[in-house]
Amino acid sequence: MKTNVQEILTILEGMAFPKQYTNELTAICILALQDRTPRSGLIKGHTCLAEGARITDILNYARNDLGKNYAENTRETVRKNSLKQLVEFGLVHVNKDDPKRSVNSGKTNYTLVEEFSELLQLQGNPELLAQKMLNFADEITLNRQSYLAELQQHDIMINVPFSDTIIPYSPGDHNVIAKLIVEEIFKEDDREIHLAYLGDTKDKSKFLNGDLLNRLEISIDQHAKLPDVIGVDLNKGEVFIFEAVASSGPVDTLRKKELELLFAQCPYQLRMATVFLKRNVFQKYSNNIAPDTTVYVIENRMKISYKEY
Repeated sequence: MKTNVQEILTILEGMAFPKQYTNELTAICILALQDRTPRSGLIKGHTCLAEGARITDILNYARNDLGKNYAENTRETVRKNSLKQLVEFGLVHVNKDDPKRSVNSGKTNYTLVEEFSELLQLQGNPELLAQKMLNFADEITLNRQSYLAELQQHDIMINVPFSDTIIPYSPGDHNVIAKLIVEEIFKEDDREIHLAYLGDTKDKSKFLNGDLLNRLEISIDQHAKLPDVIGVDLNKGEVFIFEAVASSGPVDTLRKKELELLFAQCPYQLRMATVFLKRNVFQKYSNNIAPDTTVYVIENRMKISYKEY
């Protein structure tokens, strides 16, 4: 049974797919990748989009089959904000036919994960669909937990955005959180966040970008209660302040006031967030989160914005 955009969006919402990427373009990518209509002009040897579609093929499908005339310069938006997210969430394969192929190759193609493709066929059976969605979401979480556990078995290497710098850390929950703040959360909403400061439980000056810190008009004092990660979006004039919570507390009302005082001279708008590795740790502190801050739970990619009560 063929699905439509709204049905795809409903399924994604039910699976807790990130809200910022649950949109028409993402739904169209899924519709294209489940399409088995014979057509020409695909990768050599492919007879339908479901066998493996390039971004160009998806845009052609949107244009010719759905009447959605997306411009060719939409390609990067499709890749970053839809396909990349679907791959990371475990719904889509990239280059399943050749995993060693560079993602920059003109032959890069995408296919639906088999279990997700089967789930989409249950659209006419609401009860079975709901159960399958629940099971699939659980499987995604288990895969994510396995990935996090694997990270903790080795030294942790954090890639600094917009540079060739790699920062080595010892294994541990706190450092896994720091890595995923810099390598995943920094990239949300297609932002360009530069790393200004990255601390460590043993070394508060693990990574410093003196130029950016000067722009923020803060000084690194070994006695100051610094946040774990500071990032700066120069284009939007915002500074992102992250607390990585493995065992200690979140950005509660008291901590928020401390951070506001620390950044009192900062000319940029402050964005504060608490990042938990596991959901059960978040639940422990969930009633103590300060308003006008954000919470991330790495384990299941959950994001919550706390407002005034």
